[in-house]
Amino acid sequence: MAWTDFQLTVTTPLFNDDDPTVGLRVSSVRGAMRFWFRALAGTVYGSSVPALARAEQKVFGSTEGASPVRLRLTCQPTARAMIKAGEPAAFLAGVPSEDHEPGKWVAYLLGQGHAAKRRPGWVTTRPHTRPGHRFTLKVGFSGDPAVDSLVLASLWLACAYGGFGARTRKGFGNVRLTYKGGPLPEGPWREHVPDSPEFDHYQELDHLPVDGPLKICADLLTGLVPIPESADGPRGAPQPILGVGNTSATLADFAEDSWEAVAAETGERYRRFRASVAHRSPDPGYKPPIKTPEYETVIHGTDDRFSLGALGLPVNYKGGAKVTAYKEGRDELRRASPLWFRFVENEEEGTWGLFSFAFHNPFLPADQDLSIRLTGKRVENKNVYITDEDVHERTRAWMESIRGPVS
Repeated sequence: MAWTDFQLTVTTPLFNDDDPTVGLRVSSVRGAMRFWFRALAGTVYGSSVPALARAEQKVFGSTEGASPVRLRLTCQPTARAMIKAGEPAAFLAGVPSEDHEPGKWVAYLLGQGHAAKRRPGWVTTRPHTRPGHRFTLKVGFSGDPAVDSLVLASLWLACAYGGFGARTRKGFGNVRLTYKGGPLPEGPWREHVPDSPEFDHYQELDHLPVDGPLKICADLLTGLVPIPESADGPRGAPQPILGVGNTSATLADFAEDSWEAVAAETGERYRRFRASVAHRSPDPGYKPPIKTPEYETVIHGTDDRFSLGALGLPVNYKGGAKVTAYKEGRDELRRASPLWFRFVENEEEGTWGLFSFAFHNPFLPADQDLSIRLTGKRVENKNVYITDEDVHERTRAWMESIRGPVS
């Protein structure tokens, strides 16, 4: 088999939670590619989930048969390129913040599961690959132009907008894709070299488009699985999909000289965006003394509209209060944030910026057995609700906020 080589250059710390003993697994790469394949295929199949699933199986395989395209990873990082859990990480040190705690706002983006406060600063609690490391992804194409072009479209999307490993929605696990050599499939990727886009690509976007080679690849889907007569177009799709009306995007108007500094600025802005009101106590034990409006109106109030949850569930509060979704009143469901961050480099200017985008698919599936509840020992346990309009309003407000000075 002839292999085609692509270089994956890590640009932000990559947390491979599937297996912390190596930098990256093929399963992690393939899983991200599947997500972006569905985002592209949804523009064709709309609400017809079975048709989309059949197309995905033809490209990526299923439990009944392997994918016709093979993937291999080489150049796994050595100890020098890996940071162990509990070790100081350069990106959590030396980043200025309001209260001079190095790395505080970058750690905020990482979350408690991946960062922790240790004297005198912050550490990561899970191993990760340093930015700058280069993997080689070897692809053995199937010989089917449609399948191979769609695999490459999925890889390009994962590297252009997403990432690999954990916390990709918050800007971690980003990689730059570079074609190094080997046969490319017949179709659009021979004319459009599948390298990651440059900075000006992100400057021009107000949504995630389906154009150029992506449009050609989307048109190839019907040759794999015809569109069912019952399909009602992209707006009926339950999952995240690309395109106008289904996504929104913007490039922030601030720039810094490193991704760490952009991440720190983003973390502080995002905290202030979520927690937009002053705390009743001027010294609640943390800085800045701010809280989410819903803490008063919903958690300790009578309101039942929990719009903050549109940015992801569950939401946990001090004292054990929690808002999350349940199926049939028992099984907890997670709702990943529809909002994504990506730190992009402007090589000409020697600076970095924040590219942020959001998906506008339904917040939760239309299922009568689903509910969203507030629970806790010190609060009134009750049903609350989150609307699709909350998703639109919150993500729109975020994008407007990063095009102006921090409040």
